[in-house]
Parts: sequence; structure tokens; C-alpha cells
Amino acid sequence: MRDGDWYISYSSYDNYPGALLHFGREDAGIYCLSEPDIAFADIDDADTALPGEDGVRMGRDYQRSATATFELGVDGSHTLIDRHWPLRPGPGDQAGNWSEMEAALAFVKKYGQGPAVRGLDGVNLLRQAWRADAIRGKAGRISVLAHKTAGRTRRLYGRPRKFAVSHSRLASQGYTPVVADFVAVDDRFYDETEQQAELYDHKAATLPWRPGRGAPPIPQYTSKKTVEFQQKGTVSTFPYIDVYGPCKNPKITINKDLWAVQLGMTIAAGDYVRIDPRPWARTVMLYSGSSSKSVADKLTRASPLLRQMFIPPGRWSASLSYTSALPAPTLDGPRILINWRDAFNWW
Repeated sequence: MRDGDWYISYSSYDNYPGALLHFGREDAGIYCLSEPDIAFADIDDADTALPGEDGVRMGRDYQRSATATFELGVDGSHTLIDRHWPLRPGPGDQAGNWSEMEAALAFVKKYGQGPAVRGLDGVNLLRQAWRADAIRGKAGRISVLAHKTAGRTRRLYGRPRKFAVSHSRLASQGYTPVVADFVAVDDRFYDETEQQAELYDHKAATLPWRPGRGAPPIPQYTSKKTVEFQQKGTVSTFPYIDVYGPCKNPKITINKDLWAVQLGMTIAAGDYVRIDPRPWARTVMLYSGSSSKSVADKLTRASPLLRQMFIPPGRWSASLSYTSALPAPTLDGPRILINWRDAFNWW
């Protein structure tokens, strides 16, 4: 991506195509006629009037979502830059069947220039991405809207919504104006690069040993049960935590005085639990092989609510404690991955 670029993307679900659509600059074929408008929702307050006197009592305020509004021009004189995920694999085609735009990109790669794409075809493509059939059919599915400016890329999570095509005398010449909205799940602008902190406690014997062949070797301990990390944003962000077995009753503590989350369960070797408090997820899932199930009921009563598991800006430490789930000779422990994106108040 270059400065001024935007893209909207989401995965394929239920045999509907996903999308990865670049736009913004003129040479993309779909370009911004003006700087997009970002509108933040009004504060949702719980103020109450003071009975029998002037004034109000300030209540708990909630900051809701943000909406990005685009005024776009679709220009048929340039090749549109787009890629859709395959609907399903075709006969003899393991990669799947791609859209016409994928064929156009292959044409560009082979011949150095692309075939002309008429404006109306571009509007059809833009409408397909904005229709979002793959994600709108189920609660919780979201898309990403990303923008690069001043050399950095940040993203909103949400869904494309309003889409309106204006009539234009220039449509027959390959130009069509479009107005489109994207509604975010919150008002945070997340960094494009995901950060990660790792905790683990693995133990391994140095040499194989059989009874009757001298004393057993002394196990070597490879452990990192405490780690420091930094959330470099300007507003709090939500991490998601992957807990890999084997272990019993794992507990992850963030800075002692921030929060500590614990699972009252045994996680087998090869399985993992994802604790995901992000606003569009709010789930605790056990993944075992190809199956998955909710284990939200395994969170202990001392654990915070998922909506309380945020990380403010600044430097923090994370620590791991657990009970071994395996007999002593096996000597293996858990691995914890804490993943997050730095969050900001603007692009």
C-alpha cells in the first residue's frame, strides 16, 4: 500500500466470496473525490435530572461506533485493483475459481498493461464487495477497512453499509459517482501490525534413559513464565490469548493490579483455548483437532468479565502459573500467546 490507499477485506463463508478491494487513489480505478468523512457517534450517557433542584447527575458514559463515509468516483479508464476469494474449487483447479478481476490482474502481469474496465463494471464490483454476503448473514462476522497515511497503516473493524449510485451523464464514458458508508464496531483505529508476547514452561530430558543404565539424566528446564511488553497506542486495546496444553488450571496475570484470568480446566497436549474479549468476538473456545466448543463456563469466578480484559497504553508485565497435567516423567508444560494491536484515536 501507498499513502492514500484504502482497502476493504473479509473472508469467504458459506460458499459466498470474500473480498480484498483496494481503492482511494486515481490509478486504482476507484478513487476518493474528497477526503472521507469520519463521524463519531454521540456519547450514550445516563445523566439524570436532580429532583427539586437545578442540574443533573452525571451517569456512566459510553462511546459507541464511528462511521466512515466515502464519495467515490469509479473510472473505467484504469484497471481496478481487486481480488476475491474463490467460491469453491473448480474441476482440476485446486486454487479455486477467481473473479474476472483476477483474470485482469493476470493479464497485467503477462502483458504489462490491463484491459480497460468500464465504469459500470467497476460499480458492479464495488457493490459486490459492499454487499458483503459472506459476513452479513451471521452475527459477529466483520470486515476490515484499512487506510495508509503518513507512512503508517491503521484499520477499523466493522461492516460496509450504505451504498448509493448517483446518475451521471459521464456513465456511458466510464465514470460513475458512488457514496458508500462503513460502520465500525467501536471508535478505535488499530495498527495494521499485530503484536505478540509469549509465555511458556517446557521441560525436556537431555538424554534418553532406560532403567538399569545408571542414574537418569537431570532434566533441563526451558521456561519464560514472566514477560514484559508495551502497548504503544493512545487508547486501550483488547488482546486475545491462546493457551496451549498440556496444563491444568492455567492463570495469566497482567501486571498484578490490572487483571488476572484463569481457566478451571485441563487442556490436553495439542489442544488450545482462545480467550477472545475483542468487541466483535467475546468468546472462550476450546480447539481440539478439527472440533471446537465454548468453554466460557470454565472461567473462574475471580476472572474479570471479558469486556474488562483491556490493556491500556504503556508498559506491562504478564506472568503464567498453572498445575501440571501430566505425570512427572513426561515433563512438558503450556505455551501462552498474548496477541494485540496497538490502538489509537485517529488514523
